[in-house]
Amino acid sequence: MDNGNTEIRFWGGLRTIGGTNISIEYEKARIVFDFGFIFSSGSNILDGDVRVRKSKQVADYLALGILPAIDGIYRGEDIQGINLLAKEQDERETVVLVSHMHLDHMGGAGMIDPDIPIYVTDDSLKLYETLEVVGEAVPGYTPNFRACTYGATFYVGHIAITPIAVDHDVIGACGFYIETPDVALFYTGDFRLHGNHPNMIEAAVEYVRSRGLDVLIMEGTTLHSVEDMKQPLVADPSLPKNMLREAEIVNRMLEICKQTDGLAFFNIYHRNIERLEALIQVAKVSNRKLIFELETAYIASRFLKGTDFSVYQSADVKQQRENSTLPIWMEQLLALYETVDKDLVNLHPNQFLLQISYENALELLDLNCENSVYLHANGMPLGDYDPNYQRLIDFLHKQGIPRYDVGTSGHAAPQHLKYVLERLKPSTFIPLHSFYPERLVPDHSRLFLPEYGVTYGIKQNKIIKKGLQVDEKSLH
Repeated sequence: MDNGNTEIRFWGGLRTIGGTNISIEYEKARIVFDFGFIFSSGSNILDGDVRVRKSKQVADYLALGILPAIDGIYRGEDIQGINLLAKEQDERETVVLVSHMHLDHMGGAGMIDPDIPIYVTDDSLKLYETLEVVGEAVPGYTPNFRACTYGATFYVGHIAITPIAVDHDVIGACGFYIETPDVALFYTGDFRLHGNHPNMIEAAVEYVRSRGLDVLIMEGTTLHSVEDMKQPLVADPSLPKNMLREAEIVNRMLEICKQTDGLAFFNIYHRNIERLEALIQVAKVSNRKLIFELETAYIASRFLKGTDFSVYQSADVKQQRENSTLPIWMEQLLALYETVDKDLVNLHPNQFLLQISYENALELLDLNCENSVYLHANGMPLGDYDPNYQRLIDFLHKQGIPRYDVGTSGHAAPQHLKYVLERLKPSTFIPLHSFYPERLVPDHSRLFLPEYGVTYGIKQNKIIKKGLQVDEKSLH
């Protein structure tokens, strides 16, 4: 039988949240997507206290299973003594695709040989360049990021790649529609229907349907275990009753701010530009002055119009400013925007909406926290899987500050995943980026749960393993 020339292999993310890593090859061309880390704070030896050996970072990450052991993607000097083919020894044309700027999808970009281009959308590139300035560059080399545009097809050999806009909780997110002479495949990246742009998902579905689809690779972050999901999933685009839409966050924050006579704190993930816009609205309507930490203020200055926020000047920043040791970008930012310090905040605490991220939690010790509230809006630490989450709760409790979770997920609800799956009707469906991928069973497609370490040939609706067609029973 003809096995076709297109090969696909799964290196990470099959049963984890994050760390998705897939390679597709056709003849001498290869694409790899995504390239992030799996974050498991409870079991990761690199917990922040173990020192990273920068001279051996790639080798150490490979030994720990943090990086995928892929031939032809790392520099030879970084993998000495490791049984892998170095980039300079590999004849294939390789590019990496990154769907969005979350660390579990792009955190390993600095480990890749910088001669390999890494394609991201225009907005993702602008965001990364901004993150570099504020000290949030990925470790390792400066990634060879190149911009691609929604809907504009580019080629690696005979592999065609078209970035497709999706709605996620970070600017610039996309899926990739990939075509080889053998197969049409769509990788969704991370997406949701309860954000501000559900029309993006509908447009993506229509585009992919119009082009044709053999294989769908889709995230399943929100899927639960058999015990939690006793009933079969039903495709339903409507919003679950308890799900907070992105558009509702402003009103929820306003309710809380209006009920407090004290200072209102917030903790966000500042890669979510729409959340920064929401906070500007909250501050305006509640007649509070919005104060961002320096890093967030710089990001806001790059992506938002106007100057409807101030910058918090902590005691450390004030001292650095007096000693002329601040980075240039901080000096420039403080010169452009109104600055606010603890003394001004403590005069009239009920007039302020102030960012205090987890890493700056000790700033609370300088502030008047009587009758204050803490709005946790998807800032780090995100949840109880992270040991720091309980530490934050304990710290706030000790300070007598009530905490409100006022955020919403960047990932589609289970019934929304099923809805998109049934709208697309691929020949073969591969779920990943999930602890329970087998819970998303298609009505009209073959379910395929791939294995690590196996190279599959794919040709339209056929999947071949080691020269043999995969048993149809394993596809259901």
